[in-house]
Amino acid sequence: MKNILFCMVVILTSCNPFPKKDAHPEVPFLEDLLKDETKFKKIIGTENISEIIFLKDDKILLKPSNSELSFKIIDANKTVYFDQVADWKKPFYIDKAGNVYLNKQKYFYPDYKKHEDFKTVVFKDSLDKKSEQLGTKYPDSIKFKMLDEFEISLLKTYHLTPCEYTVVHQERCNIFEIRNNTLVVRQTELFKNDFSKLPTAIPKFDDDVLIRWENGKMVTPIYLAYHQLNTYQFKCDDMMMPTTINLNGKQYLFTHQFGLYLIKE
Repeated sequence: MKNILFCMVVILTSCNPFPKKDAHPEVPFLEDLLKDETKFKKIIGTENISEIIFLKDDKILLKPSNSELSFKIIDANKTVYFDQVADWKKPFYIDKAGNVYLNKQKYFYPDYKKHEDFKTVVFKDSLDKKSEQLGTKYPDSIKFKMLDEFEISLLKTYHLTPCEYTVVHQERCNIFEIRNNTLVVRQTELFKNDFSKLPTAIPKFDDDVLIRWENGKMVTPIYLAYHQLNTYQFKCDDMMMPTTINLNGKQYLFTHQFGLYLIKE
């Protein structure tokens, strides 16, 4: 079986499946380059953080790794603008204007000091509650029909049309937006950010090199990628995908594995 998987991966990934030597042994690995404090200054690490998200106003959203920790919005100087523990069973949303919605509250941009109650409707919660109310007194076929009718009535309340859930059309069926001054959510993921700023990929100075194969559930090719950042060259696993981001006129290097670093050059 492993031989079959190996052949499939070889065919799909490359016409030349044989590992090669590091094409640039003189070039440092990214993790080693980042240790040079004359070139880089560590701003944010990844401990207790599941995701670092850049916002349009050059602030940074820190998404925690567990529900006991708080969501934070900070700047590159680590000034904290927002710090709240969220109920992960309820939606977290940042709208296009930068306002934050969580725990059925709306926190107003830009300083988030003003906040007020805000109605939130999560379709799954409403359907689960309705299903519990119906209990077992109806046959499943009738109960499912009643739940469908209940969902349609919910959709109409917010001027939304029914949509069949299929693998192909599921994304089209998803809803996460403000309707009738209500945050309406009809999808599994309860996090959404419409105020994001995307970092820029760091260019490469040479082609990736296949250096080995790793065994696991599937045989996986491991590549080295060679990047050029200003006057610095470095290499890393091709899945690391390092980026740069400009915040308040300064350039930073960012990877999900290592965090955010100020580029001193």
